[in-house]
Amino acid sequence: MPIEKEGPKERLDKGLEQFKGMQEGLQKAYESRMGLISQQQETDMVKDEFDTLEDGAIVYKLVGPVMVKQNPDDAKDNVNKRLEYIKGELERANKMIAGEEQELEAKQKELIKLQQVVQAAEEA
Repeated sequence: MPIEKEGPKERLDKGLEQFKGMQEGLQKAYESRMGLISQQQETDMVKDEFDTLEDGAIVYKLVGPVMVKQNPDDAKDNVNKRLEYIKGELERANKMIAGEEQELEAKQKELIKLQQVVQAAEEA
């Protein structure tokens, strides 16, 4: 008579560990997205400041401990490129989070079924 390698209880325990790991990964993805959102908000504020600049205004950029004069058009271009980059990263992060949430939901359903099997086996 072959011995079952892993019973429902062991599979449930292993599945719970995987579920916890998936939750931690999702939490890190949420934190990463929050960082991107704050960067986007900061960059939007800089863009708004550039939009209110008068003609002939002098723009400085902090490079290490030194303030360096910068062409206002170049600075505006840099801010716009940064905003585009951040928006792209946010879209990528949102897609990744959506995928991880679906995986987590599927794993949760699987664990619920497995838990029902374990409870039925214990009652028998």
